[in-house]
Amino acid sequence: MGETKKVLTELKNGVLIVTINREERRNAIDPETSAMMEQILNDAEQNPEVGAIIITGTGDRSFCSGEDLAAYDENGTCQTIMAHGFAGITERLSAKPIICAANGTAVAGGLEIALACDIIVASENARFGLSEVKVGFLATSGGLIRLPNIIPKKIASEMVLTGKLIDAQRAYEVGLVNYVVPREQVMDKAMELAEIIAANAPISLKLSKEIFHVATQCSFEDAQRYCNRCWDYIEKTEDAVEGPKAFLEKRKPDWKGR
Repeated sequence: MGETKKVLTELKNGVLIVTINREERRNAIDPETSAMMEQILNDAEQNPEVGAIIITGTGDRSFCSGEDLAAYDENGTCQTIMAHGFAGITERLSAKPIICAANGTAVAGGLEIALACDIIVASENARFGLSEVKVGFLATSGGLIRLPNIIPKKIASEMVLTGKLIDAQRAYEVGLVNYVVPREQVMDKAMELAEIIAANAPISLKLSKEIFHVATQCSFEDAQRYCNRCWDYIEKTEDAVEGPKAFLEKRKPDWKGR
């Protein structure tokens, strides 16, 4: 993955692997790490060679422990919020599907990063929680918004108000994660999913994600109108011609992203 730095990247089979590389700090996010994540994800959005993204952490103890509390400035001001939110992801509607490979505990801002991803693959030793109430903070980088929309509200309330962590199996039972696998299989499972996704039509992926986002914020009728507009657009693209043609010719499609 190249020289040692706070965030590592590797492009493999159309999948960009982004690794938070601060194991000595439980992969906590400091300002430099957050800025690097922002730039890496910005570049990925514009790179046609990137079909999907995996975010993971170094080691097997922590995926990410959230904000590095030692990184606050002298006035106690947070320095890790970028143009697209905490770690460059929590306020990002990415055109590229993002998978969280939770190699270990995802707590506080670490869980907020995971919640901002489309799919979560968890190590069996991973734990999840929003612990901000224990240090007098708030999970305002999406945690308090996304969590009760992903898992049952009462369970989300217990997690938020107690600050307690739940284990990977419980996270799977309540619908927080998609898969729980042995720790040594986390990246293999994430790559399996990412390669399947990356082989799909990029415009279809982008618009599917946009519709998902819109559908949670408006009426069914308004969401359906947005779906119809997306269909009117996509049926005129080159990829919408190439897809059925490749299917009938029993070959892999050559997506152009247009």
